[in-house]
Amino acid sequence: MLIYSTKNKSVTKKDDISLPASREDIAWIHFHPSNAHQFEHFIKSLNIHPLALKELQEFSDIPKIDVFKNEAIISLMAIQQDYTRVKITVLIGHNYVVSKVEKDLCLVNNLEQPFLENPQKMSHIGMILFHILDQTISQDLEMIDQIADEIQSLEKKVFKDPFENKIARSVYRWKATLHELRQTMEAQEDIMETISSEKFPFTNEESGFFIRNLNNNYARIINALDTFKESLNSIFNLQMTLKADHSNTIMKTLTLVSVIFLPMTFLAGLYGMNFEIIPELKWDYGYLYALVLMLVTGLSIALYFRKKGWWGSKEKE
Repeated sequence: MLIYSTKNKSVTKKDDISLPASREDIAWIHFHPSNAHQFEHFIKSLNIHPLALKELQEFSDIPKIDVFKNEAIISLMAIQQDYTRVKITVLIGHNYVVSKVEKDLCLVNNLEQPFLENPQKMSHIGMILFHILDQTISQDLEMIDQIADEIQSLEKKVFKDPFENKIARSVYRWKATLHELRQTMEAQEDIMETISSEKFPFTNEESGFFIRNLNNNYARIINALDTFKESLNSIFNLQMTLKADHSNTIMKTLTLVSVIFLPMTFLAGLYGMNFEIIPELKWDYGYLYALVLMLVTGLSIALYFRKKGWWGSKEKE
């Protein structure tokens, strides 16, 4: 735990977990999975509202904020690189901030040293809350950038192999993931609006300004998620269009080949009739004549299709 001394304007680190001896000092106490067993014993030693004590027993499944007379409880979700959500609970009192994470999010590694080097960052409980929120939002923004790269890669796969069925399944999974992420981010945006309000009792003017600035990031995240959902719909429609286009090209080729061989089949059938008087059958070069006639007929039809632009490149006039 870290304690900020308002008298000395300094931050000190302590191993034992307890509230500051002076009500003027400010403490940040963080619980991670390795010392989570101490959390319940510690919160029971605090003089907090019974409902608040009950809510702290377990992590909340949804982001929310509850403000009581002397404390507030904030439940947040941090998004990891695999898009799973990690639950965070923050208890705020008049001179302390207690944070607890479901999984290790490196909050201590990312915040402890900056607090020690720059004690002003712990000068108010609102500033400690700001830095915790800032770390959470930073992970969310990294998640947005990662999703953008994933969707761009998915779009490239459509052009590379539009008949790949895995693309449609990926689009479906991504839409489900984005729906869950948007619900989480929308709930956290509501939390940020409550915290950034002037009526929130645990922030001052300086920390309130920083927190309001963070609130804009959540609006950006939600807009990005909506954009990604539209992009997925476009990718799915694009794949269907490319599939139809490729199918039409195949059917067109098969049709043209059939049209070319149809008159050749007619000629073969004509000379294959069992009539006694067919002059060409008596010719010395009748067989060669029939082959040449079939070849010329097929080539003539193929050249006509090419000239019309139905097969291959249309000749420039």
